[in-house]
Amino acid sequence: MILVDFSKANNRDAVLGLGYFDCLHIGHRKLLEEVKSMAKAKGVAGAVFTFSNNPGKLLKNKNRLVNTFDERLDLFENFGMDMVFYAEFDKQFMSMEAEVFLQKLKEKHVVGVVCGFDYTFGSRSVGTVKMLSEFCALNGIAFKMVDKVDFCGQKASATLIKDLLTKGEIEKANACLGHDYFLSGIVCHGFGIGADRVYPTANVTVDEDKLLPKLGVYAGRAAIGGETYRCVVNIGGRPTFDDGGAVKAETYLLDYDGDIYGKKITVFLKKYIREIKKFDSAEALKEQITKDIETAKNV
Repeated sequence: MILVDFSKANNRDAVLGLGYFDCLHIGHRKLLEEVKSMAKAKGVAGAVFTFSNNPGKLLKNKNRLVNTFDERLDLFENFGMDMVFYAEFDKQFMSMEAEVFLQKLKEKHVVGVVCGFDYTFGSRSVGTVKMLSEFCALNGIAFKMVDKVDFCGQKASATLIKDLLTKGEIEKANACLGHDYFLSGIVCHGFGIGADRVYPTANVTVDEDKLLPKLGVYAGRAAIGGETYRCVVNIGGRPTFDDGGAVKAETYLLDYDGDIYGKKITVFLKKYIREIKKFDSAEALKEQITKDIETAKNV
């Protein structure tokens, strides 16, 4: 998959899917299927546009991302996209006039455009689907608008998914995403944290921009080096050990035996098991985790 900096030249013809793409949900998937279909018909690359940073930091709205930029790249590649056009959302991009953005599409050898019914662009979001379609018609660029995709009576969107995640409704969030919500990171502190008192866990370093779901214990799957293992994931603190409430993502791997210190791990959450609570002793906590493990085995 080819990455194209939107501020630089591109000489390869492409059909481009336009949107924010904070994540890849069922609405986005329909849009990108249209991109692939149009690109195949034209014999060109299928591409998607996204931001390489977190726009919320500039907008000061404390926005968290369902998927980080690196996670989105993995999702786009797995979905079969040929190219990703990316831009940094900075003051210059935020102030770009809609007409300038359209001209840049033409300069980037975009021969087809696919967008959602409510897509906006340019400074103050003055650019509309109508403006985009008219520009495409005048410049010989193919155009396709994708209608709203509903999920449980609401528009499938990152906003809806974030709401479901923060409520701990992980199964609904996964259904709206079209894939399991996941965390990717490097295992810090090694495999075996707490092994002498409870169960060995892998502590996953999570990007600060990543939206974590409701704090609690989850059943899931963990991918390491091409292999997948059942797991129990604790997202939150460890009140039994008075750790000060620091939020961490700790994963106990049911079927893994070995050292994974410094390795990349991707943890997929499948079911919310319970809230985090303080136990009277490490032994009581271990007893509860044993029950959590049995639950995870059946998920």
